[in-house]
Amino acid sequence: MYVAGSRQKEVLETLETKEKKERRKEGMAMVPAQPTLPQPVGPTVRPRPQKLTGVTYRIATPVGTAFITLNENGEGQPFEVFLNVGKAGSDIAAVAEAIGRLISLLLRLPSPVPPAERLRQVVDQLHGIGGGRALGFGPERVRSLPDGIARVLAEYLAERGMEAVPTPSPAVQPALPLSEPRPEGEEETARLGPVGDLCPQCGEATLLEQEGCRTCYNCGYSEC
Repeated sequence: MYVAGSRQKEVLETLETKEKKERRKEGMAMVPAQPTLPQPVGPTVRPRPQKLTGVTYRIATPVGTAFITLNENGEGQPFEVFLNVGKAGSDIAAVAEAIGRLISLLLRLPSPVPPAERLRQVVDQLHGIGGGRALGFGPERVRSLPDGIARVLAEYLAERGMEAVPTPSPAVQPALPLSEPRPEGEEETARLGPVGDLCPQCGEATLLEQEGCRTCYNCGYSEC
């Protein structure tokens, strides 16, 4: 007994079956070949040179004084950002380091967009982010650590003739020796209350260690 399709060549083939085969072959010939995607060549992140030059800014934020360093790639373009806030090992320091790493990664990724323009986009994203506490009044008001970072980055771009939003605030100052009097913003930070680590219950930066026990001065949370 013969079954249609069991052999490569049909012994008995109707005109309808022949036309179906021809249409199937034509359809397969019309399907375009899938283009091969170009494979990335070389490192995906620009390597860090052995030596870089930069500038460090100091700004008072609701979670303490932030020291922000911007290094350039030798062509006048920003290359990486370092943030130092709070005590080493604290949650605030970890958050600040994470923000700095992400900004640095954005600047070092290969892209047709100039690094200065990428930094300008970072300013637009971070500017105006609010937190539980704010510092200052009016145009000098720093709403949070990200907002303070945006002000510093805007100051950096403005100093190099690159327009950025927001307008740099006078509260942003170059790094000064610790022996000099504290800026007005830092004195206001002291008046707002003690600045500690982030509280896991209320999220405020009021978790301080006292007599061997970390206690939140905002909500009363205690680890003991």
